[in-house]
Amino acid sequence: MNDARAIDDLTLWLGMLEKVVDGSTNMVVVTDRERRIKWVNATYSRVTGWSLPECIGKRPGELLHGPQTSPVERSRLAVLMRQGQSVSNFELVNHKKSGEPYHVALNIEPIRDAHGEVCAYLSIQSDITERRQQERHTAELKQRLEVAQRLARLGRIDTEVESGRPRWSSEVFRILGMAPDGEPRDFEGLLAFAMPEDVADLRRSLAARVEAGEDIDLEFRVIGLQGQQCWVRCRAVPDCADGRCESPRSWSVQDITLYKARLEEKRQRNEELNQLVLARTRKLEASSRALEEFSCALSHDLRSPLRHVAGLAQLIRENLASGSVDECLTYCDRITQAAGRMQNLIEGLLSFSRMGNEGLNIERVDLDAMLREVVVDLHDDAGLRNIQWRIAPDLPAIQGDAVLLREVWVNLLDNALKYTGHRDISEVEIGWHPHQEGRVFFVRDNGIGFDPEHAHKLFGMFQRLHREPQFQGEGIGLALVRRIVESHGGRIWATSKVDQGATFYFQLPDEADSAVPSDWGVLDSAHAIGGRGQSPQARERSLQG
Repeated sequence: MNDARAIDDLTLWLGMLEKVVDGSTNMVVVTDRERRIKWVNATYSRVTGWSLPECIGKRPGELLHGPQTSPVERSRLAVLMRQGQSVSNFELVNHKKSGEPYHVALNIEPIRDAHGEVCAYLSIQSDITERRQQERHTAELKQRLEVAQRLARLGRIDTEVESGRPRWSSEVFRILGMAPDGEPRDFEGLLAFAMPEDVADLRRSLAARVEAGEDIDLEFRVIGLQGQQCWVRCRAVPDCADGRCESPRSWSVQDITLYKARLEEKRQRNEELNQLVLARTRKLEASSRALEEFSCALSHDLRSPLRHVAGLAQLIRENLASGSVDECLTYCDRITQAAGRMQNLIEGLLSFSRMGNEGLNIERVDLDAMLREVVVDLHDDAGLRNIQWRIAPDLPAIQGDAVLLREVWVNLLDNALKYTGHRDISEVEIGWHPHQEGRVFFVRDNGIGFDPEHAHKLFGMFQRLHREPQFQGEGIGLALVRRIVESHGGRIWATSKVDQGATFYFQLPDEADSAVPSDWGVLDSAHAIGGRGQSPQARERSLQG
């Protein structure tokens, strides 16, 4: 051992090397300068299946290179060897004697003589097949996960174990309309795309969750590179150790824009349904009130035609007693007409109470003819009162439900006669004027009037402003008028001063040609209509006018 030249002896050197490395878990191969095998350790023979006698004199490539060995890598390795360079962690696919491939990491060190010339090579090979299989399996799992994430529109923000660099998956880039790149990008990078007004709340929520060590689940809006707005859902678990928690190193990022859109559509549909339910509920409540009101209105408004029938029947009795049979036929015809109006009234009111606007029978209505009939009927109930009528001679024709509009005039004129009963002369004025929303009609009287402060009570069901015994009524007529006018798309109101008369107005949509009112025609009850003291024949002629 003291002789340095003895150490140069390759045989002695190999003997020493064999004792050192024969028990190594790595494969060791010694070749000469021509790269022919001089020696292999037991691990090499166990892994490859080639014994030492089978290997001596052979080049390693002759035994180990096979179909899966890359020609490119073989050439690169040969270049390094010819240049006499050291090879470190050079990965290659070799083949066992059985033909089974395996992965190795090569470390080759050239051995030089005293003159610096390469005289041998020492190769240490590590079997990394299991590691490569694990890496390949991990890569496959990662690829499958990325495919599943793309299908589920689920991205990730991860921190690479080897480099510690954060990165976005391709789905995160897609959500933001960006091309994938290799820049390190973390959750803070994603927050940079969040709506500015949401960031402060997001940070507070994130900090609170991390501090409590609770699972994080955030939904927020982001603005993509092209200005598009998306909703994302980010979930993660804080990194906790030794009682302390830090911000997560991994996040899932899901595009929930479509989900949010569906939620908004559902919310809008629910809101529409709620509004529809409320509207129908209000309609049912209104129909219920209308049914109650009109059941009362029927009894109220049938009284006038019944009184009319009763009065005509009395006239028939008087004529029969005096032997005037011909006049009785005329009164019978009028009774039949009154009964027909009662039937129409009942059917019209019941239909209106059940169906509201849908129950209206819209037609052309001659107001002038209608008012003459109404005045005649009301006169028969007026007795000996002195009534002066001022009626516009050019009342226009309108579109509406004739039965219901007749009730409007009946109730308004009856109301005027009722509250002018204490006057020596009852003055009732009927007129109209054009309006930008249609036509406005009015009935003005010289009655006792009412306090303007209580005008809002006039058109309520069972509401009355006068309680004196001489003014009978149940507070139904004006409520009925209001509902009929509103059902035609109009409105009604009144003005008055105490003991200075009242004026009732109602506006109807402009459905017919309008005309400008001219001079008023004056009908004096003593001449045009007459009182109860006149003979039935004279009274009838005056009403026919």
